[in-house]
Amino acid sequence: MNHYHIYEAIGHGKYSTVYKGRKKKTIEYFAIKSVDKSQKSKVLQEVRILHSLDDPNVLKFYSWYETSAHLWLVLEYCVGGDLLSLLQQDKKLPEDSIHDIAHDLVRALQFLHSKGIIYCDLKPSNILLDENGHTKLCDFGLARKLKDITKTPSSSLPQAKRGTPFYMAPELFQDGGVHSYASDLWALGCVLYECYAGNPPFVGKELTRLVKSILSDPTPSLPGTPSRPFVNLINSLLVKDPAERIQWTELCGHAFWSSKFTPLPLPPQPAYTNMIELLSKPCLSERNSDNPPQNKTPPKYREKDPKGAPKQDENRILGSRGYNTPIKGTPSGHTTRTKASSKVVEEKKKDPLNNTGGVNLLRLSRIAKSNLQRENEKENYRRPLPNDSENEAEVKIENTDMELDFNENMEDESHDDPDGSDNPACPEEKMATPNQHHRMLDQTDSDINEVDTSLVNTPVSDDTRAPDLELSSDQDKMGATPPSDSPQLKVRRAKEGSGCVVDCDTLKSSDDLSQVLWHSSDSSVKPVMPSRKADKAPIPCLPFDAVPVSDFMKMPKDQLDVVSTKIVSFLDGKATIGEKQNVLRYLEMLSSNAAASDLLTNGPIMRVLVKMFRQSKVSALRVQLASLIGLLIRHSPKIEDDVENSGILGSLTDGLRDKQEKVRRFSMAALGELLFYISTLNEHNKDGNPPESPSKDIKFSSGWQVSSALISLVSSLLRKGEDDATQLYALKTIENICSQGSNWASRFASQDVISNLRNIFTIRSAGKQESMRLTAGSCLVRLVRFNPPSIQHVMERLPLRDTASALGKGSPREQQIWLNLLNMAMLGNHMTTNIGRLLLSLVEVLVPCLLSLIEQGSEVLRGKALVFVALLCKNSKRWLQHFFCNARLLSAVDRLVKEKDPYVQKCLSGFVHAVASIIPGLLEVITGEIQQIMGGRRQGQIGALTSRSSLKTNFHLFPVIYNILGSLVFKRRVVTNQVLQQLANLIKLAESPFQGRDDFQITLLRVLESITEEPSVILEIPETFICEILPSLAVVYKGNKDGDARFLCLKNMFDVMVIFLNEPSENRERSEALKSISNTHFLPLYPTLIEDEDPIPMYAQKLLVMLIEFDYIQIPDILHLKIVSQCFEFLDLSTANVNNVMLCLALACAPELENKILSQLKGVVKRIGNLLEFVYAKEMEDFIEPTLGLCRAFLLRSAGNRKGFIYSKEPALLTDGFSEGFGVVDMQQCITHIMDFGSNVGVFLEMSKSREANIADIASECITLLLKEAPREATTGFLTNLPKVTVILESWRQDVTHIVVQRMLHALGYSCRQCLSQAMILSIPIPEISRIEVVVSQLKSSAIPCVADAAFRAAMELQRLPRCI
Repeated sequence: MNHYHIYEAIGHGKYSTVYKGRKKKTIEYFAIKSVDKSQKSKVLQEVRILHSLDDPNVLKFYSWYETSAHLWLVLEYCVGGDLLSLLQQDKKLPEDSIHDIAHDLVRALQFLHSKGIIYCDLKPSNILLDENGHTKLCDFGLARKLKDITKTPSSSLPQAKRGTPFYMAPELFQDGGVHSYASDLWALGCVLYECYAGNPPFVGKELTRLVKSILSDPTPSLPGTPSRPFVNLINSLLVKDPAERIQWTELCGHAFWSSKFTPLPLPPQPAYTNMIELLSKPCLSERNSDNPPQNKTPPKYREKDPKGAPKQDENRILGSRGYNTPIKGTPSGHTTRTKASSKVVEEKKKDPLNNTGGVNLLRLSRIAKSNLQRENEKENYRRPLPNDSENEAEVKIENTDMELDFNENMEDESHDDPDGSDNPACPEEKMATPNQHHRMLDQTDSDINEVDTSLVNTPVSDDTRAPDLELSSDQDKMGATPPSDSPQLKVRRAKEGSGCVVDCDTLKSSDDLSQVLWHSSDSSVKPVMPSRKADKAPIPCLPFDAVPVSDFMKMPKDQLDVVSTKIVSFLDGKATIGEKQNVLRYLEMLSSNAAASDLLTNGPIMRVLVKMFRQSKVSALRVQLASLIGLLIRHSPKIEDDVENSGILGSLTDGLRDKQEKVRRFSMAALGELLFYISTLNEHNKDGNPPESPSKDIKFSSGWQVSSALISLVSSLLRKGEDDATQLYALKTIENICSQGSNWASRFASQDVISNLRNIFTIRSAGKQESMRLTAGSCLVRLVRFNPPSIQHVMERLPLRDTASALGKGSPREQQIWLNLLNMAMLGNHMTTNIGRLLLSLVEVLVPCLLSLIEQGSEVLRGKALVFVALLCKNSKRWLQHFFCNARLLSAVDRLVKEKDPYVQKCLSGFVHAVASIIPGLLEVITGEIQQIMGGRRQGQIGALTSRSSLKTNFHLFPVIYNILGSLVFKRRVVTNQVLQQLANLIKLAESPFQGRDDFQITLLRVLESITEEPSVILEIPETFICEILPSLAVVYKGNKDGDARFLCLKNMFDVMVIFLNEPSENRERSEALKSISNTHFLPLYPTLIEDEDPIPMYAQKLLVMLIEFDYIQIPDILHLKIVSQCFEFLDLSTANVNNVMLCLALACAPELENKILSQLKGVVKRIGNLLEFVYAKEMEDFIEPTLGLCRAFLLRSAGNRKGFIYSKEPALLTDGFSEGFGVVDMQQCITHIMDFGSNVGVFLEMSKSREANIADIASECITLLLKEAPREATTGFLTNLPKVTVILESWRQDVTHIVVQRMLHALGYSCRQCLSQAMILSIPIPEISRIEVVVSQLKSSAIPCVADAAFRAAMELQRLPRCI
């Protein structure tokens, strides 16, 4: 994975996370899927299928990688997300959009089926959308090849009956149902229905209700008014009978498609054909069926052969007419009677499962619930799933995307995890085979062979050996309990004692790192007793009539009592060893059933077993008895108090002292199960009352008593030289018991136990199983968690040099163990004083490992790695530079904000809080060092901040603060009133020179720049900025030789002022303070600012404009600086910016500015006119209005120079009494060269027809003002652009305001008058005059009086205009 950059997570699954990624040194983006290694078989299945597919509607697969922790798939990146997210946003889609989606889905399914692949998992979350809205199928983990489906039995396939119930076809809930083309088409119908209706066609909050609806309810009608072809397509896809469901030839030619599909040859489906024949055997004929009509494919689109008969199945399905299955209670092979008796009818009404095709819904739900419990127990043994349903077998459906497993005999496929592998398929930790496990047990064979088997009635050659068991490991994520071994346990979950840190789901605040140290997986427990391998052998020969395991608990209670009595009397009698072994084998078979285990454990049979174990001298029999006792305890939901009186604890304790290795082995396993069960009954933990002494025996109110001698005996098994399997069981026992709280953990927290656990964990040997090592590590973690003082003993001789290697290359479980130990050590560093110093020596290798975990680890590892980094930084500031001057950490932290996992979020919150708490202390130290330098008490130069020579100071850590504030996650937590005051003090110090100031002040100014990017931070603490930071910025700017520093000073000042101006406050003191800063600190700098290098002048001009607008700076203050000429010089086309134009506009509009000052500016009118032409031609929208306003301001100044001038927006060029030269002009105050605007009349007219009313208003007013101030030049420009005038007047009924039309009419009439009076010679085409006369004539009838009057006057002037011109 070193070839890819990993970005934010874009999707999550139960065992996987999908990231956006980019291939290094390219601009190619991919979806990179990280999958837990426990799902390797599913991933390999997906890879095998995806590798062979190449279709535009199937997600492209590029490559896959395997690391020590995960499997990685590099896939095509679809920017549109999945269809499920789209439906969650829009609820429903229009039929046209559904057509396009359906077209792509059909093409994808057609391609897959033509390749002999059944998709098996079509649902909205598995349908991705690319940038063009085309769909692509993803997640082929459940897809199957037809050649695999034909295997017999089909259940031998992994996950053969796993799927999402909302989209599963009815036949898949039947015994013998198989995936087929038809089941994929059913799922297609469900998806299309959901797209249109907003929900799947069949719904239910509980599994039984949902399946009953799928099996028996008619397809609900589509809401709204869908087209008939679409309705027919949905009904054809959702036919319950797979034989009657629409087939590919019909689907390709369906009327719903705008363009038909080309049929492709499809491979045959033998398994499907067999299923149809099997399901049709007990069924009624079609005409006698009770199925509703809508469960059949609508006949309109069913193809017929040339003879008119219904066409045979294209996939060679012959003779399948119906899909009715026998009614519950009807003998197979017999059809139901047409007329039912009243009794049957009454029973049907009472039976909620009627009309379900003979499917036992409760059994189906029980299987799914059992499999859910199995998955839960992989992490939470003896901690049952929460169940809100009254029926314990019921499965609550959480959402439509919920996936369930309906495979019944899962123990055939999955056993306890093999030893020697904590991480399957990991190169360093290969999974051991069952044969390898049996090498540990081969010593027992000789013991078993000593048993006299001649007296056994039936051959027991292989079966007379000890139970065929596997040692279970503790693989993270992988299960240890088969479904049948996972009853709905009713054991009380003990509350953890006072020494326990609460799990993350109970946290109210995560600012304290100690509150986020632990994840629920840290206290997960798994069975100690290995499960018995699935045994399909027949029931051994017994001295009584034995029923199959599946029927044992179906017997009435009196029969069960009889069988139990027979078993007790037989085992307690004088039968041969071989006969007793056969009975024990039968009991082992029964033990896999929870109800049977409960009966056997809490009855007389257990007492007999304990008695036999205590009295027997035959090793093989003792092994088998210990194994059976352990299995019964493991699978029994509850153990009654009477069992304690059987002496089971003492007997198993004696078994630990047996000379035979295998007896000790299974005695330890059985004892471990019993001790763990007892620990869950711990009344002391429940009440939070610890025992007086860890060594004191604990006596329970229920009667169980665990002596300190027994604890010592179990602990002694950890010493070197003990059998590996026995040692593993002892480790698992300690691991489970220590998860119950501080009281139990304290009983194992001796130095001897810790030393042994540490040795097992840290010493790798060729013959040592990896699971043993990791279990020992887990034990250490739990001891430390619930007994914190023991961390000193744990860490004393722990080889920290292995830390980096384990964090970088270890399995996820090993990484979690190390992080837990290190976090506890750092948190309790007052007990382990050297840990921080020792870890600093590993900084070069430790930092990359931790960064990789934060970037790519699981949610648990990410959270714990964040906590560890925070603790390291709190321990020593030297870690700050290694982590926070590395862009990887901060970018990863910013991505983690989007993570939805609650544990990650709480760890992230604690991490940010911890790092933020370091900053004030760091700033205080840096401030002290600067003061010492300025006071001359430190010799030598400081040098550059990043110089290695400066590492002895804390200067080099100041960029850390800048990097931290660059992250949005940190900004609001770091910038407190205290930190801001410290930064203000540092800026004050930066006003004076000192060695190293240049680099320091740049970083300091960038820190402030980062803070100003978050306005809320400034508004919450305004006083520090106003009273201290802003004045200091002005001081630092003065005389600073560094251009970057000067720019940052102004930019920070600008950003802060803008924030305050955009959030006006009623606080008068604040306003006065800002006004004082503007006039005292900013304005005196302005002449220097506009002469500085770019982009400083632009920022200065913009800030000045804003301060003028808010009356913080007055025009006389600017005039006093004598910088007006400098402002207008920036109107050049190459240097103009919108801020300068707005500043010039403010100056031109200010009455305090005298006209003679503007008249002294050479060519200013020409520059403004040229700028207007330029910005209009280039469509520079930001410039147009202020530049146009500047033209109007100059024209108004010129007009206002006339005595008697009264400003009015209404035009008066044609009014009576108006004459050229009205009013005497003051020549000293006139604007020279105002006639230069005459060349811009054309652009004024263009802007007068603008759709933006304000621009049209200003432009038209400029024309009337210009005609007053420069009549000849304006008239020439106006009449030569007469076509533009005509266009404006023609638009009078549309979007041109009446004031603009009125002005154009006045300007037209006045121009005609000026042309005649001045005897001007102009070339005006006669057609243009005639055209405008027509428009003006129409305007004379306007309902607006002023417009009609102006049109009448303009028409008169037009008539006087000579036609010869």
